[in-house]
Amino acid sequence: MLPSAFSYSMVSTFSREGGIGMPRKQPNRLNGFEKLLLGIAFLFLSVTVLRTIQFEPFLRVQTAVQTFLTGNQSIEQAVQAVGSFTESDQLQAVFSDWFPTISPQGNQPVMESSVPSETLAATAAGVFPTQEADAVYPISLSNTQPVENAVLTSSFGPRVHPVTGQQSSFHKGIDLAAEQGNPIHALANSTVRTAAQSDSYGNYLILQHTDGICALYAHCEQLLVKEGEHIQAGQTIATVGDTGTATGYHLHLELWYAGKLLNPEDYIAL
Repeated sequence: MLPSAFSYSMVSTFSREGGIGMPRKQPNRLNGFEKLLLGIAFLFLSVTVLRTIQFEPFLRVQTAVQTFLTGNQSIEQAVQAVGSFTESDQLQAVFSDWFPTISPQGNQPVMESSVPSETLAATAAGVFPTQEADAVYPISLSNTQPVENAVLTSSFGPRVHPVTGQQSSFHKGIDLAAEQGNPIHALANSTVRTAAQSDSYGNYLILQHTDGICALYAHCEQLLVKEGEHIQAGQTIATVGDTGTATGYHLHLELWYAGKLLNPEDYIAL
């Protein structure tokens, strides 16, 4: 004979799940355990959706969740912190920055990589994004051949780093192999934002296009333009080299839009 408490628990369980037993009227209030389960599910989904947002208001939400998990805050307080944030205009501002308004001009699709909005200068220090998203932007370039007679030797996206052998390396652009000293041409009318040197990129240029796109040309042998100079599409701006971390003569080309990586392979003439 089973204890009466156990029998009642079994009947109550089956009744709630629509299984064996007589149907029971459901209580109007959730018990403490059910509140806990719902709260944890809500927090998990919220953190999953918002986990890539690295700015101060969301960091407060992360702190609230972590405090709850350590037992120093109630589930109600943590849920309230997440809920007040997701209902605010701050979140809308974040998503509007992720999906900028695009001009109807142009017709070439490109892929966006979903990465935080670091400054372009930080990329020279080796800040690598980790994934590629599926957003498509209709944009076009005046010149689609930055180097003549070049060969694509490394594509955009995950790869094994050719120098370090790192398995999880993410290639932020494309590599176009060419003869030493071959001219490198600007992709569009632009302004030279950066003309500098780094250990990884060697001699490199960052050109700001008039439509908001930025192009980075790296491993150059010589830089032929200066910061602040206005450039015409097709103008020679540098020559092919192997400066910085490189295994041979080539142009490393990156494209950025609204602080996010674009895949050059979608519209560069190869």
